[in-house]
Amino acid sequence: MLTATLLLTPAELVVTTFAFVTLFGDAWFLVVGLALGYWIGPRSDETTRPAAATGIAIATLALAVVLAAKSYTAIPRPTAMPIDPAGLPGTLAGFVAGELDSGGFSFPSGHATGATAVYGSLGLLLTVGRRRWRHLVAGGAIGLISLSRLVLGVHYPRDVLAGMALGAGLVAGGLWVVRDGDRWRVDRGFLLAGVAAVVGVVVAWQGGHAEELRHGMIGVGTAVGGGGVWHQYGERLISAPAVSVPIVTGGLGVAGGLWIGAYEGLFGLFGAAVASAVGVTIILGLPMVESWAQKRT
Repeated sequence: MLTATLLLTPAELVVTTFAFVTLFGDAWFLVVGLALGYWIGPRSDETTRPAAATGIAIATLALAVVLAAKSYTAIPRPTAMPIDPAGLPGTLAGFVAGELDSGGFSFPSGHATGATAVYGSLGLLLTVGRRRWRHLVAGGAIGLISLSRLVLGVHYPRDVLAGMALGAGLVAGGLWVVRDGDRWRVDRGFLLAGVAAVVGVVVAWQGGHAEELRHGMIGVGTAVGGGGVWHQYGERLISAPAVSVPIVTGGLGVAGGLWIGAYEGLFGLFGAAVASAVGVTIILGLPMVESWAQKRT
């Protein structure tokens, strides 16, 4: 890897670096990171689980709103690539080419919106470490991920700025809905996300955007499954123990497989909604499985 890096031109090195940076704003990375924090976080701080659950709800809301906006505006992405990825060595060529893909719609930036929504909400909700450092880390992540979309040439500046503003608004609105005094009404956040996802489905259907329609159905399923689980078991989930590594591994494998299948279109439209609902049910419900397993031993 070091040898390959030394062979890159300055432009190739910058683009390749930001291709890795942008991964931290990918939907899959945000969901996996939030899930791991939700499962393991209580080992360090009791507020980590409800904060991570809130992050999942706000992430679902952000992706649903972005879906609706992109389907409505249907603005193409920029087509000019900053570099030719074919000139990169080894496996870097395929990886960077994938990150430079200009398919789909441009406005607003989903990465900027999702990063602002997720990292912003975690920076405000978590109590681990000093507040100043949490805010700095969250702000740095949001800034770098948003910048990466411009460096990679897959968004216009207006897309990124709109995404950051939209994400900030969703954080403010989402936290206002979820926090009820000392209670965590995460189910309300999922309800709000569900409404946004239904709007996205309607807009995508009217525009004839098949991929966006499938993603909207995934949002609907995630909102229904997540809201139902938290409404029924929220208080028990907050007090449930941290999840052990074997159960985390199994849960991540099953839930991840369901979501990958849904995004790849393996289950059809309604199947995508069902698969995502089951996936988020597994994520949120796994602490109860751990509690049951501990009682059995």
